[in-house]
Amino acid sequence: MRANPAIVPKRWARSNKETTKKQNAANNEQRQELKEKKGQHVTSTIRPGRVLFVAGFATFLATFNETFLNVALNPIMRDMSVNAGVVQWVTTAYMLAAAVMVPVAGFLYKKVRTSRLMALSLVLLVAGSIIGGVAPNFAILVVARVVQALGTGMIVPVGMNLTLAVAPKNKIGVYMGIIGAMTTLGPAFGPIVAGALLAHGTWHTLFFALAALSAICLVCSVLWVGDIAQLTHPHMDALSVVLAAIGLIGLLYGVSTVFSGQLVAAVVALVIGVVALVVFVLRQRRIPEPFLNLEPFGNRAFVLGVLLVIAALMTVFSMNILLPLFMESALGFTPLQAALTLLPACLVSCVLSPVAGKVFDRFGVGWLVSVGMAVIACFVLALSFTGGSTTSMRIVLLYAPAIAGCACVMGPAQSYALSSLDRRMYPHGVTIVSTTFQIAGCVGSSVFVGILSAVSAAHEASGESVAVGTAAGFDIACRVAFVVDVLGFIAALALARVEAKAKATVAAGVEASESREQDLEHAGEPSLADAMKRDVYAVTAADSAYDALVVIVRNGTTGIPVLDEHHHAVGFVTDGDIMRTLIGDTNDKASMAYVYALWVQGDKFTQRVAGLRQTNVMEICTHRVVTVNEHATIRRVCEMLAGNRIKKLPVTGGEDGKQVVGVISRSDLMRYMVTTVAPADE
Repeated sequence: MRANPAIVPKRWARSNKETTKKQNAANNEQRQELKEKKGQHVTSTIRPGRVLFVAGFATFLATFNETFLNVALNPIMRDMSVNAGVVQWVTTAYMLAAAVMVPVAGFLYKKVRTSRLMALSLVLLVAGSIIGGVAPNFAILVVARVVQALGTGMIVPVGMNLTLAVAPKNKIGVYMGIIGAMTTLGPAFGPIVAGALLAHGTWHTLFFALAALSAICLVCSVLWVGDIAQLTHPHMDALSVVLAAIGLIGLLYGVSTVFSGQLVAAVVALVIGVVALVVFVLRQRRIPEPFLNLEPFGNRAFVLGVLLVIAALMTVFSMNILLPLFMESALGFTPLQAALTLLPACLVSCVLSPVAGKVFDRFGVGWLVSVGMAVIACFVLALSFTGGSTTSMRIVLLYAPAIAGCACVMGPAQSYALSSLDRRMYPHGVTIVSTTFQIAGCVGSSVFVGILSAVSAAHEASGESVAVGTAAGFDIACRVAFVVDVLGFIAALALARVEAKAKATVAAGVEASESREQDLEHAGEPSLADAMKRDVYAVTAADSAYDALVVIVRNGTTGIPVLDEHHHAVGFVTDGDIMRTLIGDTNDKASMAYVYALWVQGDKFTQRVAGLRQTNVMEICTHRVVTVNEHATIRRVCEMLAGNRIKKLPVTGGEDGKQVVGVISRSDLMRYMVTTVAPADE
């Protein structure tokens, strides 16, 4: 074996920042489109704040639309001359149509230009609302709700995809927290606003008011939402769409009717739904271009995050129905009084969700969701002991902390689940998460309301009053919800362990004790110190994306670490990160084609590159940096490169063992093996 290479003195390579005039044209340019052979478009300049506003506003309207008609069912029954069983189709048809559109939206996001897709979803919402406002009979009213659902079923997943696309990497939690706040605020405000409007108008007024708000959102979308997504024009597998539709409709219809006295129909629907979903999953694994990529389910962090979202959503949706029923039937509240009692908790959630997102961005998800689920479980259990003589203030004091706990769980868990995926999996992950919204809402409301109704009916059959029966049913339903929340708490602890393990890997690459054991086990093997490069090219966390580009280009490398004042790695930026920033894209596919299209336009490319000066490198780099200790063996380095599917590792050492003292890449290893380890040619 050849002697160790000569040690080159460590160099802190930082680019000299050039002083140039700010080029505001790059920041002010809107909706500039680049056309490729397949007609793909990318907006030149995206303003994240405006896109977030449209996504949040649209999400609020979509979730608001789910509940705003609930308080108008009695007037609709009188005007349309239908009974309670028939009028429920206003809600059921909407729920089923929206559920089917969620996976379709994930497909359309990669097929249709983003600006057109968001506009189309809002146009459908406006059209459905207008049709509902003028509906002359019940059949037309149901059609109107289905048209609305075709739009709202796309709004939530498209809005989440837009948010992920424009959110800086260090602010994903805040951005997703805002979207999470809208998903909580919308359903809560629906009955309140509807109750106020019904006090001064008819149920037709509700539809016209929603149409007006949706039209405002549509105008904002047309003005501010550009073509953000990289279109891949996937092929639609018609059989997969049919299977997904049958599966979701069967599952949701079965769950929603299982407590309605139609047990046989519910069981048949559930069996058909489950069988269709099983066939759907098997088909996605076999076809070359799946309608829904199920790869995210192989990511443990994603699965645990989705389970937490389901647990929190079941609590939110069930309490939004259980508490009004309890307050109106057991305590004698009016619908408006019941809605106003829920308002403080909703406002707390609205304020706390972005704060929870900011905490997630800074400190991580583990302890946040664990505390959140513990708070939810404790206060939901406390609600089960309220009895039939409680006050609205006591309900507020118990319900508000439970919803605050949901705010600490939903946004961070959702953000962590999605950020744990590769960027190319974002649309599929969003589709899965959005589908869980529909399933959790349906299961939560149906199961818990069914429990309340069953217990209440049993008490009434024994001669007790409706108020006593409802109070008893509410207590039992809350205790069942407590069990669900305890299971959610267990999932939160598991997610905390996953995050802690990931952080340990990121912080040190390998634990010191593990390194020592491996060094002893593989004593005599070549070490990393023999093969690593000690000439470190890097930028600091205060530098811009342009500074990183200069260092990468000047030194002929593909990626460099981002260091703090202690020379610790806080990020890693690659030429691919810069390329995606230049084109405003989250997909590696065809990136070079777009960069070329920019380059041939001359000034446009110059403006984009100049725009990198205004972007901090921490906004585009990877934060979860995998590093390796300088005393590790070559065997260990190979395992880490292969296991993490990366090409280069920062090497740590120094006085505290965490300073970046070198880098090692696959090409470095191959060069070292060929020149020093491989046997010489005979």
